[in-house]
Amino acid sequence: MKIFPAIDLKNGRCVRLLNGDFNQVTEYNSDPIEQAIIFKLKKLNFLHIVDLDGAETGKQLNQEIIKEILKISDISIQVGGGIRSIEKIENMLNMGVARVIVGTAIFNGDFLTDLEKNFESKQIVLALDFKIQNQIPTIFTHGWQDNSNTSLHDFLNNHLFFKNILATDISLDGAMEGPNFDVYKEILELFPALNLIASGGIRSLEDLNKLKVLNLKEAVVGKAIYEKNISLVDLSNDY
Repeated sequence: MKIFPAIDLKNGRCVRLLNGDFNQVTEYNSDPIEQAIIFKLKKLNFLHIVDLDGAETGKQLNQEIIKEILKISDISIQVGGGIRSIEKIENMLNMGVARVIVGTAIFNGDFLTDLEKNFESKQIVLALDFKIQNQIPTIFTHGWQDNSNTSLHDFLNNHLFFKNILATDISLDGAMEGPNFDVYKEILELFPALNLIASGGIRSLEDLNKLKVLNLKEAVVGKAIYEKNISLVDLSNDY
């Protein structure tokens, strides 16, 4: 399984939110460049970076930090947060970003169709952030603030061009209560060709092992690393 250590950027600092709440922020490192180097030294070379300011405002306020991280040798990154136009995606790819994460914009008009016309499937990650409502995983947008009223299963059933799917249970993100194994199992049973990326709630090596059993190939790990529930040595040796 490929592990993506998470660097969430807010006001130029490395933070984590609890349950997607911008009012519940914990700062872990004031220097995200240093944090990226720490991951690289442990042979964790593919990073998951989210511009939280961008997710909240639609403006890339941490782009200079992303550029500096890209200067680190042997580092690849996937980046998301407020990237809501074809031009911004092209800009990120031209900067050297390996994969661009797109969420909110895919619910705007013909944007998803434009994505398919302009980019290869491997270049894009669709961020489908969800909450369970009436026992149905329902997608939320705009930094997890707005209900799209679209079920996760319906969306995937209608849009299968892009295979990289980052599915985050918002209610579990940063909560250290374990990921939503049931939803992941259902998705892979219904859509086995997807590259489903686990995100939200991962708290231990046991959680990662359970995800491997479900046949997930990639996972984003954030708070469990920063709170030292999972050591970087274990991740670099075992995954």
